[in-house]
Amino acid sequence: ISEQNVEWTSLVQRQITEMNTLRRQHTKEQCEALRLLLEETQKIQTKELVERQTKEKKELELSQVRQNIEDSKRLGSEKNIRNKSDLDRRVRELKSNNTKKFVEERKRQTLKHERDRDNLIKAHESQKTILLADIDKVCFFML
Repeated sequence: ISEQNVEWTSLVQRQITEMNTLRRQHTKEQCEALRLLLEETQKIQTKELVERQTKEKKELELSQVRQNIEDSKRLGSEKNIRNKSDLDRRVRELKSNNTKKFVEERKRQTLKHERDRDNLIKAHESQKTILLADIDKVCFFML
């Protein structure tokens, strides 16, 4: 009976050790999978941000071109322009005003895009820091 007791204890001890080893290995794999998932998700978010910003930039440029064309048409159809020099002066004024306005719009958009990009980078760094800290805690408690 004593021999069976020793065998049984040894068997139970070995099983507990194997289970703990498997549990640690599984936890490490899950932590690595979470880290990779976070990195992949952040890459996707960055890509989506760049695509959205590119689309917004194209839309702004297109609307500015439309605005320029509409203003030119409106100038051409005005009845109170008496001669060619008046028309040329008005066209120059219009182009100058539009150029200033368009440059300001593009600057604002660029600043907004940079701010959005910086905020996303900060959020990603924060998420990664939190995840790595949590992973370290889990690994510490598994030892």
